Amino acid sequence: MGRPFTGEHPSWKHGKSEVAPGVSLHYVDVPPVSSTSSSNSGGKSTKTIILIHGFPQTWYCYRHVMQPLAEVGLRVIAVDYRGAGDSDRPRDGYDKMTMGKDIHTLYKEKLGVDGKAIICGSDIGSMVAVSLAMQFREDVEALITFEAPVPGTKAYDKATTDPSLTWPLFWHFFFHNIPDLPELLIQGKEKEYISHFYHRLCYDPSFLTETDLDIYTKSFAAAGGIRCGLDTYRAFHQDVTDLSSYLEKHGKMGFPTLTMAGGASKFSLFIEDQTRELASDVEYTEVPRSMHWIMEENPDGWLEVIKAFLTKKKLIE
Repeated sequence: MGRPFTGEHPSWKHGKSEVAPGVSLHYVDVPPVSSTSSSNSGGKSTKTIILIHGFPQTWYCYRHVMQPLAEVGLRVIAVDYRGAGDSDRPRDGYDKMTMGKDIHTLYKEKLGVDGKAIICGSDIGSMVAVSLAMQFREDVEALITFEAPVPGTKAYDKATTDPSLTWPLFWHFFFHNIPDLPELLIQGKEKEYISHFYHRLCYDPSFLTETDLDIYTKSFAAAGGIRCGLDTYRAFHQDVTDLSSYLEKHGKMGFPTLTMAGGASKFSLFIEDQTRELASDVEYTEVPRSMHWIMEENPDGWLEVIKAFLTKKKLIE
């Protein structure tokens, strides 16, 4: 199960950097522990993993796994995507190609990542990760996605039209697309709405503490927080057009790709097939004792899968 968060490691560094005119992203940068420089790792340069959260989350959803990833020699950068957490909340730009470009600019131009990065996304963060990887294939070493239907795939079409999937999992896709009404109904009830999300889509609700819920609520209830969160959904129609166009023009991605589902999640019914639409080198697994919030519900299980994949692909030792 998830475990109480004991606090940030002293090495974690918060920052904020402009990635587009008037848009700055907040991030947490964690240095590698076992290979702090190329000189003490046999000349092998440090690998970087970019962690992208989903809805209604922030970078904080990766709190349990960031230091363990650093301890296997990775530089870890957890990002608040545009509109979330402590990042800026512009009025537009919530299509996933733009959001992916934001994060690519952050790690390549602002944080000085030399070479390629491992891109990892959960939920809507998976959509952002895929869009980043599609656009900037030369700067992606591997892709990790989980628990998201990706607009522009046949699997997404099925997930949003098959009643056996749509109503248990994705009814909020339609609710969030209604102009203005969701903001009106959620305002003042942000904590209750987020709590509903977490409890409806989890294996065991005890993993989420009141402190965790308060942290997410503070972000979502801040000025513009609801609007920006819902706008990531309102951009899905554009995302369908953008991703399908990239796929048709450039074909599948060729770098190693891992996709996961929670062991108790219905995403297991389609997420492997979906990922094979997008990439040619795909591995799939299910993480036990979890549903949608895998790295919060079962961080040890999530880490075991990630480490095994990266070791197999020779990205860590």
